[in-house]
Amino acid sequence: AVVFGTDNVSLVTFIHAHGSAFTQGNDRCDKELERYNLKEYYWKEIARKYGYNSNDPSIYDFLLEIFNNNFILGKKTGIARESGLLISIWKNTLPYRECFSKISNKIAGDSGIEASLAQTSIDSIIGDELFELTDMKIIHDLVRMVTEESISGEKLQKYIKQRENKFWYEDYRYIYSAISYASEMIELIRRYPNQVYDSFNAGVDDYAKRLYLIDHLYRKFIWSHRKTLQNKILSALASKVEKVYANDWLLTFNNNWQKVIDSLDIWPLANYKSQQHFYYLNVLPSVSKGQRLFVIISDAFRYECGVELGKLILGENRFEANVDYCVSLVPSYTQLGMAALLPHTLLSFQSQSGMVLADGMSTLGALARAKILEQKAGVKATAINAEDLMKMNSATEGRDFVKKYELIYIYHNRIDKVGDDKTSEDKVFEAVEEELLFLRDLLKKITAMNGNTMIITSDHGFLYQHQPLDDSDFSMADYSGEIWKENRRFVIGKQLKGDNKTKHFSQQDTNLNAELLLPKSINRLRIKGAGSRFIHGGATLQELMIPVIKVTKKRQDTIAQVDVDIIQATDRITTNILAVSFIQNQNVSDTMMPRTLRTAIYAGDGELLSDIFNYTFNIEEESTRLREVKHRFQLSSKASGIYKNQRVKLVLQDPVEGSNKWKHYKEFYFTLNISFTSDFDEL
Repeated sequence: AVVFGTDNVSLVTFIHAHGSAFTQGNDRCDKELERYNLKEYYWKEIARKYGYNSNDPSIYDFLLEIFNNNFILGKKTGIARESGLLISIWKNTLPYRECFSKISNKIAGDSGIEASLAQTSIDSIIGDELFELTDMKIIHDLVRMVTEESISGEKLQKYIKQRENKFWYEDYRYIYSAISYASEMIELIRRYPNQVYDSFNAGVDDYAKRLYLIDHLYRKFIWSHRKTLQNKILSALASKVEKVYANDWLLTFNNNWQKVIDSLDIWPLANYKSQQHFYYLNVLPSVSKGQRLFVIISDAFRYECGVELGKLILGENRFEANVDYCVSLVPSYTQLGMAALLPHTLLSFQSQSGMVLADGMSTLGALARAKILEQKAGVKATAINAEDLMKMNSATEGRDFVKKYELIYIYHNRIDKVGDDKTSEDKVFEAVEEELLFLRDLLKKITAMNGNTMIITSDHGFLYQHQPLDDSDFSMADYSGEIWKENRRFVIGKQLKGDNKTKHFSQQDTNLNAELLLPKSINRLRIKGAGSRFIHGGATLQELMIPVIKVTKKRQDTIAQVDVDIIQATDRITTNILAVSFIQNQNVSDTMMPRTLRTAIYAGDGELLSDIFNYTFNIEEESTRLREVKHRFQLSSKASGIYKNQRVKLVLQDPVEGSNKWKHYKEFYFTLNISFTSDFDEL
């Protein structure tokens, strides 16, 4: 222990320390073994335990032997099975994990592992975690199969699940995620190839129930792809995703949807889910009961983002969330959407501009909206920017502020601000991810100020295509008239005339004091200087559908983790392999969270006697049979030696949040009755 500088007196630990020194180019350990006349003894112990024999032993030569012997495609060289435990413990010992990575990559290069992997299939290597090249090979094949649409989503998810707790997974998690999102998106688009609706309400309801998921998966793919910082490996898949999403989904779906829009005589303002009814349907019922209500409005937070936020909130203890939707007015842009969410009788455009008035009052900015709330809400009400609220001390300044009001509108502008700037529109999906976390933190801030009832909504949604657009995506629409405001997706004015590339709405159609022209489907108008990939203002469901998330803070716990047991047919261990079936007792849901466990077999004195099995139990299947996970623990020679006939325990440990430590969860006891035949290695 002095020679290797370890606290633990263990041959396994000495080997890990020796290997670590080797990767750093440090030969101190070898010199110290010579100096204290321990070299011969050290290598005899290794030979006795692992079957490694050499006339000129060295740590690297020994590691070459055990890595090749334990590699799924490697040659068996007579090294003992015990060497598998050496590697398993090494991967799970925090101080030596980096060393394991380095030695593994060196051995891969010196042993021709790449050539071996090139000729094999995923199925034959899916359980290997010795070499980083294994993940690279698996990823390469999965990308090809998803791009070719030659693998089912179910099979792909099984492969990724098998890699989830392997040593190299964290280095490639965003690539695996991107592949998963791409596969699911393509599969959904193929399942719903040509959706046609006979009414506005039918399309809106169908999108809210299932088809929003396609836009969600596209967003998550683009975000994951950008997080990988890898372009080459995912380039073919990214091209496939863009082509399928743009042509087979956005264009086809919205061309069909446009037929519904073209059939409208008036905009469906009477629909109870219309944005103009938001205040009277969602806000007034709460405040009229004397409940203090916080209304959070996130600019351009479209419906699919709201569904994700709802799940994120449900994952927080003592929070309940219900996700619904409403349909924005047209044009679906900030000024009109923000005005519609306020208490009002009539909305109108300020003459010859795009500014929107609510009952003749300006709605531009938080101060103007606060003034409307003060006069129209019927209760003590105000408006504030989210950033200003977040700066307040919750226990003092924040609570004093909240006490004054029964209704507080809170505004935040991240997504629209990033997307509407053509220099930053390619980062809009990163802005969404940041906004999801910000809104979660904002809810916690509000509850710390004694707020318990909240609604999160938006002014409008958006369309986004990550790839630069072709000329064909821009409309050559011919339009004229008295133009008050125009952008890529709408024209506001008087006496407007368009052609067959635009849909015209009169003042009577929208109950506004101006006419509208909206380019059809996903086409953009040619407006100088405007961004073209992030757009809103039109009548696609991606632009129109916005979330209405009702959140309440509860006094009781609302979430729990799944419980995990084992099927224990016997309490006797008779061989060096113990097959264990773990059972996840509940299926994962919005309020039942996954559980990550580290499991291994220990002697009564705390000695580790097996490999370490890490697994995240996150199975959503309702059938108990489908929530069974099996693992074969390999026991060390000590189990049939000094610990023979003793009681041992299978220990299940939970991670300690925010640390690298683990805490006790459960344990199951066994008696070691291993036969003498287990002392023989397999030939």
